[in-house]
Amino acid sequence: MRRISRNLLGFLASAALAATASAQYQVVWEDNFDGNALDLTKWTPMIGTGCPNVCGWGNNELQYYRAENATVANGLLTITARRENFGGQQYTSARLRTLNKGDWTYGRFEMRAKLPQGQGMWPAFWLLPSDYAYGGWAASGEIDVMENVGFEPNRVHGTIHYGAASPGNVYSGGARTLPSGTFYDSFHDFAVEWDEFEFRWYLDGQLYHVESSWWSSGGSYPAPFDQRFHILVNLAVGGNWPGSPNSSTPFPGRYEIDYVRVLQEVENGLEDCRFVFDDMEHGNPLANGWFTFDGPNSGGAIGPNPFDLPPIPGNGVSLEAGWSGNGSPGYLGGFGRELIVDASDATHFEMWIKPGAGTVGSLEVNLQDDDDGDGQIPGNPDGADDEFQYVLQVGPAGSGADLVSGGGWQHVSIPISSFVDDNSYHFGGNGVFDPVSTGIGGNGPLVSAVIALITDTGQPMSILTDHWRFTDRAGSVSGRVWNDLGGDGLDLFGEPGLEGVAVDLVDLSINAVIDTVITGPDGAFSFAAGASSFQLRIRPETLPYAATPSFDPDGTASTPNQANFGLACGGNSATNAFGYDLRRVGVRFCSPAQPNSSGAGASISAVGSRTVIADDLTLLAESLPSNAFGFFIVSAGQTNIPTVGGSQGTLCVGPSIGRAVGGAIFNSGSSGQATVAVDLSALPTPTSTVQVLPGETWYFQGWFRDVNPGVTSNMTDGVGVTFQ
Repeated sequence: MRRISRNLLGFLASAALAATASAQYQVVWEDNFDGNALDLTKWTPMIGTGCPNVCGWGNNELQYYRAENATVANGLLTITARRENFGGQQYTSARLRTLNKGDWTYGRFEMRAKLPQGQGMWPAFWLLPSDYAYGGWAASGEIDVMENVGFEPNRVHGTIHYGAASPGNVYSGGARTLPSGTFYDSFHDFAVEWDEFEFRWYLDGQLYHVESSWWSSGGSYPAPFDQRFHILVNLAVGGNWPGSPNSSTPFPGRYEIDYVRVLQEVENGLEDCRFVFDDMEHGNPLANGWFTFDGPNSGGAIGPNPFDLPPIPGNGVSLEAGWSGNGSPGYLGGFGRELIVDASDATHFEMWIKPGAGTVGSLEVNLQDDDDGDGQIPGNPDGADDEFQYVLQVGPAGSGADLVSGGGWQHVSIPISSFVDDNSYHFGGNGVFDPVSTGIGGNGPLVSAVIALITDTGQPMSILTDHWRFTDRAGSVSGRVWNDLGGDGLDLFGEPGLEGVAVDLVDLSINAVIDTVITGPDGAFSFAAGASSFQLRIRPETLPYAATPSFDPDGTASTPNQANFGLACGGNSATNAFGYDLRRVGVRFCSPAQPNSSGAGASISAVGSRTVIADDLTLLAESLPSNAFGFFIVSAGQTNIPTVGGSQGTLCVGPSIGRAVGGAIFNSGSSGQATVAVDLSALPTPTSTVQVLPGETWYFQGWFRDVNPGVTSNMTDGVGVTFQ
């Protein structure tokens, strides 16, 4: 959930709620409709009939949704259904949602309302996925808190939809009938409690249905109900379920809502610290708050692109933009979205961009801040509002530009502190980015985000863009990369850090690297981060030669050089230490052919340095049988010889095979290990001493006699060492 609602934390649920809810909740978001207009920092009106993507909104509904049909007065939100011709339909009504202004995973969702009456009326209070991480409806789920159809004036339904994408969708739920009266006689309380493994529906504080079983074709249980969802309230007219209005249906129909609330458990109600400004899921961007503008001698357009998408889950459409001019360098035009939001807690503005091949110039990213509190940024500047700008350079690979032309999808994260007050077009205001809603004492929210295109070459410019969002990185992620001198994964005595190692911070919610740092002399690294699921990645190419992972923070041995973790809003993750054993200087290249009597295949490693110094290299054989007899062998060249001399295994060194290297005959004792120091100045072969030269690669292997009477001998794997 967005941090703007922090001022609501601490308001506890009412006594009635505490008596009926199955957990202790607190309010994290609410609208009591106390003003005289819809709060556009919380709600977005949805306009039209759903066409062209979901005509009739998927149910053959008969209304045209208009913003004008949702009004706020006398402490109520009223959605009015009218019998009138508009937009090719015979009825009008309203549908509101909180997408990207209020999105939650788990909680108690409440509404107090009085429902309309009459055949064909269909009021609803429901939730849809904000990211569609598991695929199209209903693979990503739907949660219906309350639905009523006019021909059942005393009955409401609570339902979840899930399964595969339509037509493979299924649903389950329950219903409740009033003991007397109807839902249009008086106000009633509707609620659902949603946690990881269960839904519980309430009417007037009484539990009436529980669901704990569902599935999704896009993921394992508890998918799809483990993702962000947002609220919708609407009054449909007609459709497959309620049927069409008839002559007895009273118009106008009124759906009156006293309040809508979201509550979360006291111990688990963590704020999200990020909200999506726009995810570009629009079949027609210009009908969903987007606008365009042209330069004096240029023109362009925007439109949906369902085929070229950034690598983020649940994404179906990106936004495509292209402008051209008269062949001269300069300003071409641009595009933007008007969406009133409170971005006062944001620290970064982020987006995905894919510049077209040949696009060279600047993208001016502008955030327009309402400073006079009128809720708008006029097309013709009136000197009352601010515009803040950050310039992204676009150029070919190797040019040092922020974005590479033709370089595919690239993620951009811009610190809000890096935006500068730009008075070249929108002048005036107070010169401070302070987009605080007037509803909480500010002078005005953020109204629009805009990109202007400036060509350096006079050639056209084109980009794809997607998933614009604000983030609040009030938390931190830190740790260190250290030289594990003991090779045991334990940093017990302040072992030294590794300097110059590149560490990436990956936000798994968008599958993007959002920051990279280089470790200092003590191996330390630190990032600013907001609430999300993250992954730390060590870039192996920046580690010292032959560094072997000995410890990583999440204990996932199968994924060395990385660790996953989650971060709450304002939280800190400071125990991210990565250990590397630098003693192992060889590269293993051959696996044992057979397990030995110890139940494992024996391995060999080289410990020491790559420099030619007498006895500074030690061979280590591990996973040997107890008290096994054997010896190390060495070669200046590599050959794979299967089942040498009846051995169980493959000889990976040869043909110039040496024996008893530095007194290499061994008995492993009870430890199952054997070591030998190697004199690199005199490696014996069957015939003579061989001088080791810099740049040469030498190969080592261990032969041993297995104590199992059924096996005569076996081989370890091989290790190669390239000397300096």
